[in-house]
Amino acid sequence: AARTGTFEMTRFSVGIFLVLLALARPAPLAAQPAASAYPVFAPRAYVMFGQQQFTAKDTFEAIFGEATGSFRGGGGDVVLGRNVFVEVGFARFEQTGERVFRHAGETFRLGIPLTAKIRPLELVAGYRLTAWRRVLPYGGIGFGSYRYEESSDFAAAGDDVSVSGSGLVLVAGAEVRLARFIGFSADVHQSRIE
Repeated sequence: AARTGTFEMTRFSVGIFLVLLALARPAPLAAQPAASAYPVFAPRAYVMFGQQQFTAKDTFEAIFGEATGSFRGGGGDVVLGRNVFVEVGFARFEQTGERVFRHAGETFRLGIPLTAKIRPLELVAGYRLTAWRRVLPYGGIGFGSYRYEESSDFAAAGDDVSVSGSGLVLVAGAEVRLARFIGFSADVHQSRIE
């Protein structure tokens, strides 16, 4: 869909975080104050479901009938000292449409099925506010690597596409703690890919 150049993607995603390990927090002795609700080092895993808005709107609408797509994925992060986090995440988009030919502003459907796949891998570092106990707003910046593949059962030589790009990722959202080891988050990822 976007074979060369720069393009942007905005993804709204929700995630469910599971705290895997709240390390090295021994149970307090009777004379000690209660331990903080936030561990000093907390690795966590998550699953993610997202809806992507593609900037190459005309291309995606011509091929798939819409300029949005669903992503599913997961990853893990480490929260350091309550506020700082480092996260690595992956996702997958796959959708089937139809090859098209554009000429003089008109789109002609060719009747040839086409499958497109996008596989983002993102590394983000950020800061979360812990002023409230259950709601934790956060923001981050990072790097993303993206692979786009386009294939068709009846493709001629050179018709299938496989390209990679990378670029800056900006993230903003909030996490809601549902229980001690479970949280829910909603955020927006903005990616600019070269």
